[in-house]
Amino acid sequence: MNTARALDTFVRLSCARCSTSHRVRDIYALKPGMKATCASCRAPFVVVAMPTTGLNNAGFSPVVDAAPHQDVESVDREGVRTEDTQRPGSKRQRAVFYGTGGTLFGIHLVNTLLTLATLGFYYYWAKVRVRTFLFSQTEFAGDRFSYHGSARELLNGALKAGLIFGVPYFVLENAGPFLGASMAIQIGLQTAAWLLLFLFIPFAISGARRYRLSRTAWRGIRFSFQGNTLHFIKLWLLGYFLTGVTLGLYYPYFSTKKHAFLTAHSYFGSEPFKFSGNGAALFRPFLTMYLSAVTVAFIVGLGLYSFIEFPMPNFTEPETMGPLVIGAVAGLLIGALVLRLLWLPYSVKEQRFFWEQTSIGASRFQLPITLWPYLKLKLGNLLFMICTLGLAWPWITIRNIQFMTDHLTLVGADNFNEIVQAYDGAPPIGEGLDGFLDTGFDLG
Repeated sequence: MNTARALDTFVRLSCARCSTSHRVRDIYALKPGMKATCASCRAPFVVVAMPTTGLNNAGFSPVVDAAPHQDVESVDREGVRTEDTQRPGSKRQRAVFYGTGGTLFGIHLVNTLLTLATLGFYYYWAKVRVRTFLFSQTEFAGDRFSYHGSARELLNGALKAGLIFGVPYFVLENAGPFLGASMAIQIGLQTAAWLLLFLFIPFAISGARRYRLSRTAWRGIRFSFQGNTLHFIKLWLLGYFLTGVTLGLYYPYFSTKKHAFLTAHSYFGSEPFKFSGNGAALFRPFLTMYLSAVTVAFIVGLGLYSFIEFPMPNFTEPETMGPLVIGAVAGLLIGALVLRLLWLPYSVKEQRFFWEQTSIGASRFQLPITLWPYLKLKLGNLLFMICTLGLAWPWITIRNIQFMTDHLTLVGADNFNEIVQAYDGAPPIGEGLDGFLDTGFDLG
């Protein structure tokens, strides 16, 4: 905020964001650290320091100062020394979440009853109510987030998603049996339907991110996503192809490139997020997990086959094919189970790596989570879900959010007040596709 020169005992404050001028009646009532907000755009005013000399003798002018910084003469020497001795990058900011499971349960209960009573029509209003609550209960640097999406937008997005994706998918899925086509044609149509599904998943992810960020704000400043959807689809298709060709070994590179694209094209106002990570940093822990699962699968499969064909298996005889198939299937199942168990520690490393390679301005995120606290969170959530038959969903949601806000930290001395609003009004069609496809990117 820009401070005007004082005249007598009052001062005018000029908002750097919307240029609105505000009058403070009694300058002597101001204290360092006092806060207020602009009545027009809700931007914050903060009193940094007060002059030590008399105001009436300072020769102040009533003209509003348009400079984006405070006049050096209006800050006392002690304040200057304090600011100069503060180590750059040492400031840490952490979000705080005030929501409770009981409150969310009340919202969820009403949403469920109204959704059932309206045969599902209230679903979009329920989703907006939950998101509005979760964002409004999350605070960062003294200000809370806000969500500005509407149920009508989600409903329109779902209708458009149904026309663009749902109708073609339904036709391809059912045209073969309806027309009595040959088996080859039916297989071709089924394959086309699944390819259409696979193609629209990246479209849904990109569109949903664009919509949700554009409807999320902090201090009155909107987030936005400006990535090109076609480029993301190409990245998605190439990444899946290379992952399949390499039998999964390309996954850490593909996952990192997806995250880098989504992060680097996200903005807070006019300030872009940055991502500096490379998939090579995740390849070693991924390879360790991968080789462990493959080794277990091979040992189990070979051991089971040898047990069935005891004392000595002969791979050249046709009778050995049955035990060989049984051993291979058992090995794959056990290997998949081992891979799923080892995926948890890998996902902890992946999340920590992604966040710690993300920055905005001069500030960088830190997520110092370890396996044991994360494992306790997931096991506790699973236990609550099983014991309550799903009724503990509100408390599980709160637990997950509080875990992140307790650990995620933004380190740096960035001046968020200098970020300029750059609103991007995104259409809600991507949001509708995201919900239609159920790709797991739902925030509530």
